[in-house]
Amino acid sequence: MKRKIKDYYRYVLYKFFRFIFIITPHSILKPILIFSAKLVNKYNKRFNKVVEANLYLAFGNTLSQKRKEEIKFNSYKSLFFNMYEFIENQKISKEDLFKKANFENEHYIIDAIKNNRKIIFITAHYGGWEIALPYVALKFGTLAVVNRKMDNPLINKLYIEARDRNNIIMLEKKVAAKGMLKALKNNNHVAVVIDQHIKDGVEVEFFDKKVLATDATSRLSLKLDAIIIPIFSVMNDFRNYTLKVYEPLDPRNIEFKTEDKIKEFTKMQSDIIEIQIKETPDFWFWQHKRWKKFYKEIYK
Repeated sequence: MKRKIKDYYRYVLYKFFRFIFIITPHSILKPILIFSAKLVNKYNKRFNKVVEANLYLAFGNTLSQKRKEEIKFNSYKSLFFNMYEFIENQKISKEDLFKKANFENEHYIIDAIKNNRKIIFITAHYGGWEIALPYVALKFGTLAVVNRKMDNPLINKLYIEARDRNNIIMLEKKVAAKGMLKALKNNNHVAVVIDQHIKDGVEVEFFDKKVLATDATSRLSLKLDAIIIPIFSVMNDFRNYTLKVYEPLDPRNIEFKTEDKIKEFTKMQSDIIEIQIKETPDFWFWQHKRWKKFYKEIYK
């Protein structure tokens, strides 16, 4: 009973803030979000320690303290902008959503569709991840996205309805493999965010440090001859993004150097995420304990 009351309270609170977000002019909302990011950046000691540990593990002593602080703040700002995207994209039209982003190397997606290839999109919690997948789904067809079910069933229902409105099918993590397989066989596209800590997976190196990475995308790609297309939403400004598409990983063209194709293929995908983060580290979600499996002592 207490859980239900708590869920309903959070649901009402969420609806209230969503209403405020929607009616507030962008010119006012933007500085409010930036100010909120500054407050969290200054006072959230718990996550700040995670960010600092991750930056040191990834870059060692190559970054100045000033640059680390800049990355940390921009990461929080990106997070707050994403919160807004998540809310606004539940209500706005497809045309208005398209106005918020432009494509770089869109031809990779168009060519894959023209050639009737099954597509697996991979991405990360980077920049405007809450706009990247709805944009792709509305422009290029139904997208099955692997996602964790929210703890609050009332908010989760709103989340599913919003995703459905944006042409997205939600796949539970627990049954993701079967869901992705079914989606691809039904000629729908699949999208997976592959930059988080997971309990089980293939051991690869990320920033020259060991992590576990999902091998589901590699297995499906090799099994179904599906092309893997990396895509990242680079934040230019508030409600202004560039959807950056990397050259696809096509199992037909890859010359594997080892017997373990799954691990090698998975490492290729992880490397692309690393390349994008190194290019502009400010927009990655550094608050996540990506290296927890093998370096959990750094988060104590």
